[in-house]
Amino acid sequence: MALVRCVRLAAGLPATAVFARRALAELAGAFEDVVTPMVRRTLRDPAERARALDALRAMSLKIGYAVLSYAHLTRRGRPVEVAALAGAVTRLYDDLIDGDADPLLDDRLGELFGLRPFVPRGDLERLLAELCHQIAHRLHPLPAATPFTALHELHGHQCQSRRQREPGLTPDLLEKITRGKGALANLTLCSLVHPLMDPRERELVMALGEAFQSLDDCMDVEHDRRAGVSTLPSLGIVTLPDVARRMRALRPALAARYGRAPARQYSGMIFFLLLKTVVGRRLPILGRLARRLAARSTVLTVFTRGDEALPPAVPTMSAQTEGERS
Repeated sequence: MALVRCVRLAAGLPATAVFARRALAELAGAFEDVVTPMVRRTLRDPAERARALDALRAMSLKIGYAVLSYAHLTRRGRPVEVAALAGAVTRLYDDLIDGDADPLLDDRLGELFGLRPFVPRGDLERLLAELCHQIAHRLHPLPAATPFTALHELHGHQCQSRRQREPGLTPDLLEKITRGKGALANLTLCSLVHPLMDPRERELVMALGEAFQSLDDCMDVEHDRRAGVSTLPSLGIVTLPDVARRMRALRPALAARYGRAPARQYSGMIFFLLLKTVVGRRLPILGRLARRLAARSTVLTVFTRGDEALPPAVPTMSAQTEGERS
């Protein structure tokens, strides 16, 4: 039913499919040209290197495709290398935040994103710093700090998101964490394309980010429940139809801001993400099949959640106790 009510978004699917085929091929090439050499140079352990390459490549395609879709929407070129790098940064950063028990990690990454002197601890942090440096190197010198300003603010919300593993987290705080994380993540990525947004576009980009975060949480609801992570969908506070309504309501604002034709194609991408989520939730067997096929198909990679670059974090004692009780 959520998809039926969003059928107008599907009008852009043909153009989206054509764009996606070209964009994903370009991103795959950029990853091999730019990211792979850095990974091979920085990570010395062969098993760690192989795991990282697989995970970073998958996220590079997913996030990179979103960045290039926004660039196409705003008619601001095709920053393929920056988009590929941004996806790799996203995967590695998320895994470091979720998997590292070092109490000083947050401060170190805050220094990196605040463009202050950064002393990495270990190869993975060194790789993250190199990826960020390569993004900054490819941006125009004047607004280069703008995405990092948003990233620095996002880092604060990501650190707070660890509280989603705490029992008894209030819905109000959970909503604040979720909305801030989603809004600032999309703002950071879109700032790589358009660093100097006016306030109205910034507001639209952040509203899209909140909706994308809720959609991602809907897709991962079963995984989050198994991991002991509270999200608005896992608690039943936000449903997939709620997210679909929010996406549908943003369509007129996209058309008014960017024009009907670009907004139609971007809306096709949104419908594709909704379709992906519905299939993953209602037809999990197809999701598992897509994960098996993704290793052989660049296009199918965007259907799958993807693996972590780091081994999953060891559950805390309280998480283990809750798991035993259930």
